[in-house]
Amino acid sequence: MKKKNVLFIISHDISNRFGCLGDAHAVTPSIDRLAEHNSLVFEKHYCHWPLCGPSRANLFSGCRPMTTERFSNAEFWETFHEKMGPDYATMPQHFKNNGYFTRSFWQVFHDTETDPESWSVPQWFPPMPKNCDPEIPPADWNDQRHWVAPESQKLIMERIATLKKEGKKLEGELRRFRGPGVECADVDDSAYPDGKTTDEAVRAIEEYDRAQPFFMAVGYEIGHTPWCAPKKYWDLYNREKLTIPGAADQPPGTPTWGMGDKEPAQYYWQHSYDQVWHPTYEQEKEMMHGHYACISFYDAQVGRLVDAIEKKGLRDDTIIVVTTDHGFTIGEHGYWGKHNMWEPSFHIPLVISVPGYGSEQKTTRQLTEHVDLYPTLCDLCYLDKPDYLEGDSLVPLMEVPSRAWKKAVFSHRMPQFHDLSPDYKHGRTVRTDRYRYTLYEGVDEETVYEELFDYDHDPGETTNLAQCSEHARIKMEMKQLLQDGWEACRV
Repeated sequence: MKKKNVLFIISHDISNRFGCLGDAHAVTPSIDRLAEHNSLVFEKHYCHWPLCGPSRANLFSGCRPMTTERFSNAEFWETFHEKMGPDYATMPQHFKNNGYFTRSFWQVFHDTETDPESWSVPQWFPPMPKNCDPEIPPADWNDQRHWVAPESQKLIMERIATLKKEGKKLEGELRRFRGPGVECADVDDSAYPDGKTTDEAVRAIEEYDRAQPFFMAVGYEIGHTPWCAPKKYWDLYNREKLTIPGAADQPPGTPTWGMGDKEPAQYYWQHSYDQVWHPTYEQEKEMMHGHYACISFYDAQVGRLVDAIEKKGLRDDTIIVVTTDHGFTIGEHGYWGKHNMWEPSFHIPLVISVPGYGSEQKTTRQLTEHVDLYPTLCDLCYLDKPDYLEGDSLVPLMEVPSRAWKKAVFSHRMPQFHDLSPDYKHGRTVRTDRYRYTLYEGVDEETVYEELFDYDHDPGETTNLAQCSEHARIKMEMKQLLQDGWEACRV
C-alpha cells in the first residue's frame, strides 16, 4: 500500500477560536474548508503543559511530562535522546527511519531549537535581524523579528534609551526591551518571518520530486505575543463587536500566585514581574483584536500550504494536521497569558484531514491529548508504533467519533521564574468530560491548594467547588483519578 505524506502544521499559543470549532467571530475560511472534507475536528483536545517547549516535547516525543522531564524552555533534545537510549526516536525521526523524507520549517520543536536526527536535511529558519543596537546581546537580536513597522522600531529604541538612562541592563528579569504588544502593519505576509516560512514551505512542496513519501512540519510563531499581523487581517474584525470573556476575575479565594504572570505585560511596560499588571479596557480590546488577527493570519498560511499540496496533485496522498502547542487565556479571569492551570490554557484546536475519510465534516467531543498524535500518525501511515509511546491512537475514534473513549486527560505545570511569588512546586490537573480537579503541591508534596470546576454548570470556572461539602464525593473521586494516573484511563 502506498504510504501517505504528512503535512504537520503547528502554531504558537493559539486559543480555541476557529470557525469550525463554533467561534462566532473567527474568520478562518481555510481551516474551515479543510475541516469540511475528509477531516475530523476534535472539540476536546488538550495539551499536557501550558508552555511552548514542554508541550512540544510531549507532542513530538509521544511521552508525557514526567517521562520527558522537560519543565521549561531550556535546551532539551540532546539530553533526552541520551536518557531514552539509542532505540528512541522522535515522531519525525521515526518517519525518517521508516523511509520518509523529513523536513522542518521554523517553529517546530521550539524557537530555534532543533534535533538533527529528526530531519533528512537541516531545519530551515527565517533570517534574523542584523541591524540591532550594538549594546543588545546578540542572543536577543531575534526578539526584534516580531516587529516591522517603523513606529514599532521607534518605540523599541526609546525604551532602550530609557533603560540606559536609568542604568539598567538590557537583559535579566526586566525582560530586556520590547516593542508594542500589537502591530497592525500595511505589509504583505512575507514581511514577517511567518510569511517567509510559508514561502519556503510552499517552494519545497512545489519542487518536491522524490519517490519517497514526505513528513513535512511547518511551525509558526503566529499567536505568540506580541500579536503582530498584516493590516488586512485586522480589517476582518470590528473591534467594538469583539467581546471580552464574561468571567472577568479569578475564582474567589484563588491565591495571587495561581495566576502565574500576565504575559503581554512585557510589551506594555518595563517593570519587573514583582508587580501585577492590570490592562485597561482599551488595552484588552486591542489585545483581543490582535489575537483574532493572528488567528486569521495563521489561517491564511494554512490555506497557502493546502493550496500548494492540491496544485502539486498530492491532496489524495497527504494527511494534514492543524494544531497549536498549547492554549492561551484571552481575558478569562481577567488574565492574559498561558501560565496558569485553567481550562483555556490547556484546551486547544486540532483538525486531522485524511484522504478518503469522508466528504462531510465530522466532529468528536471525546477527550484527546497531544501524546495521542504520534501513535495516530503511525497508524494512519501503516508504521509500527514504538513501545515507549504514552498516548492512544485516535484512528478508532476517527472511524466512530462517538465511541466510548478515555475518561480523563492529564496536564501539569510548575512555576517559572516570572511567576508572582509561587508558593507551590507542582500543579497537577485531571479533566473529565464534566469536571476538572487541580492539585497544587508543595516541596514535600503537601497539598497547598485545590480547585474543582463543574463545566456543565460553570463553563467559565467562576466557582471553585473544592471546599464545598456538597461536592466532597466528586472531589474525592477526581482526586483518586488524578492519583491513579493516565494509565488507568487508557482506551
